[in-house]
Amino acid sequence: MIKMIVIINNKENIMRFESARDALKHAKDFHLQLCEFFESLAKQENIPRTKLLLDYMISQEKSLAESLDDYEKNTPTGVLDTWLQYANDEAILKLPVVEAFQSKKSMEDILGISMKMSDELIQVYNLVENQINENSVKDIFNNLADMQMQKQKRLSINVDRLMDI
Repeated sequence: MIKMIVIINNKENIMRFESARDALKHAKDFHLQLCEFFESLAKQENIPRTKLLLDYMISQEKSLAESLDDYEKNTPTGVLDTWLQYANDEAILKLPVVEAFQSKKSMEDILGISMKMSDELIQVYNLVENQINENSVKDIFNNLADMQMQKQKRLSINVDRLMDI
């Protein structure tokens, strides 16, 4: 990442620049961290349906990380090397603390965590997409946002099915 310090009205603002490839890697790492978060919750879980939900979510996060890895590997050389100004809000893409969820966790609580994390990732994808002029790169981040929204829909449907069991 390249950092550039800009002074405007005697205020120092740090503008961070990174490539689209870096943004993709951050998203992949986030999915892997989210997978680890759900694994730590699953280890503490005694309720079979909730454990089943967590196992499903672990599988989904691993799959999404693999998809991002495939995107990076299969994208033509140079496409993801597009540079962008990237101002990732520090509150975005922060995992919750596992200890905060050690007491009773309902399926709704876990679903809420997952949806919040997905929404934040969609925000990042949209932020990156809006900073890029090249259509091929815009399409990648648009597709990633769509993929994340589809994940949310599948998760909601599967949680409803689990609750019916």
